[in-house]
Amino acid sequence: MKKLLVLLLITSTLIGCKESKEYLSLSGKITNADTKEIEILSKDFIKTIAVNEDGTFKDTLKVKSGIFTLTDGRNKAVLFLANGYDLEIDLDAQDFSSISFNGKGKESNEYILEKIAFSKTEYANPKSYFTLDRAAFDTRMSALKKMNSEVSKTEVDTFLISQIESDNKRFIDYLEKNYTLKYAAAINFAKGKPSPKFNNFENYDGSTTSLDDLKGKFVYIDVWATWCGPCKQQIPYLKKVEAAYHGKNIEFVSISTDRKNKYNAWRKMIKNKEMGGIQLFAGDDYSFSQAYQINSIPRFILIDPEGNIVDANAPRPSDPNLTKLFDSLGI
Repeated sequence: MKKLLVLLLITSTLIGCKESKEYLSLSGKITNADTKEIEILSKDFIKTIAVNEDGTFKDTLKVKSGIFTLTDGRNKAVLFLANGYDLEIDLDAQDFSSISFNGKGKESNEYILEKIAFSKTEYANPKSYFTLDRAAFDTRMSALKKMNSEVSKTEVDTFLISQIESDNKRFIDYLEKNYTLKYAAAINFAKGKPSPKFNNFENYDGSTTSLDDLKGKFVYIDVWATWCGPCKQQIPYLKKVEAAYHGKNIEFVSISTDRKNKYNAWRKMIKNKEMGGIQLFAGDDYSFSQAYQINSIPRFILIDPEGNIVDANAPRPSDPNLTKLFDSLGI
């Protein structure tokens, strides 16, 4: 949910913009361009546009109104395009966030930039709401609703505004419906609280391991299962993080929540994927997952050398913020 506003916007096909002609004109200039072409993409559309020696480009496109991606093969920018537009784009190839617009279609595209920028603020982060007491939560929600209602750009495509308003409502509903439960969890699993423990989980090497065995070191826990696609996607990233912090004051622990009939599949996957760290099989012992109220995986948890919680919802191995967190702790 963290980036719900912009994720739903970008992945949705927006149809309904009133079109005054059957094509649009797209032109602009890319400073520091080191490519001879760019592409305009959507789910069912692709158009390659030549880039001149001086970085300029120009073409016409016939599209269904909606969200598109502009890419030079390495960098990406989000566009809203509709037939009838005469849109001019300027950007720096070394920083696509520098993109600016002129001409017909400018307002809708600037509106998208505002929403993308908003998605990177704390107001778009559910976790920042669920740590607030009720009074502070209500105040923050009032501020959020006020910001969402302040749309005064009359030239922004009306269907685009409607879609954003729908996404905003969905986000607000999520916050209000989940506040009580999430706030209680945030208090119970706040930084510095003693961590729930696991005891005598079977280790891949044949021994058993408990959380208390690892006191004196930070412990980064991955709760996963062999059937979980997103869990398996994190394995290569986890291996890289483990290698980068090998010999440091941290242990990497993976706890499988597979059922007992998947025991052999668990051992096979560890071997085939050459998974490192401490590999544990919880079996029928669900106490650790239940204590942390884990209802979806993968789930990552960071515990300090004294056995206290650092982050009960730690960044994933694929998230650059993980290594920033480790470094901030002097690991």
